[in-house]
Amino acid sequence: MYVGHILESKPLPMAQFDTMNVVKVARKHLESIREPRRRQILENFIEHAAAEARGDYEALMASCSRNQQQYAIYGSDFGAPQSYAELEVHYRGLIQANLYLIHFDVEKLVVGDDVVFLEGIVHQVYPGNLIKPLFGVDVRDEASVYQLTKRTALTFVFDKDGLGAGEHAYADGPATAADFVEIAPNDVPAAFYENPFESDAGDAR
Repeated sequence: MYVGHILESKPLPMAQFDTMNVVKVARKHLESIREPRRRQILENFIEHAAAEARGDYEALMASCSRNQQQYAIYGSDFGAPQSYAELEVHYRGLIQANLYLIHFDVEKLVVGDDVVFLEGIVHQVYPGNLIKPLFGVDVRDEASVYQLTKRTALTFVFDKDGLGAGEHAYADGPATAADFVEIAPNDVPAAFYENPFESDAGDAR
């Protein structure tokens, strides 16, 4: 699917921020697919994306292959997991750091027999104190929360069982100060203050 025009890369009003946006688009596209294999991998992608949107670590890892993993991030110095064990660490860190709150505006979605390709605009919530260490970018207030907006292309790969086996990401260049917009305190998603791991710890007590 293609929305029919090139999306503009600009900050998203937080009233429209929806971590399930890519899931909704993928579910709609699934209605048009009849081939069992293509349905299988898109259904896995939907499970994976929905789990990430909720910060559901157990469900997120259940959607991933234990047999093979190959992640790649082009145009960035970030490390990329190359095994299931490394992926466990990667996703646990992502959720613990509150970096899992993402709105993906889909421009293109293509489903093959062993890959799902996405291109569009990523809007991701970042704690201000992580932006300098991760991107080398100074922000006005490290105690604030920011929205990163970046054009991104993602290729998700799948194993023979239809489980996620990797993610290859491309962005339109390194992040700069212009890509970050400070979010007004009242507009920060409530989930940012309700980290899933902290909630689990509270439940355990």
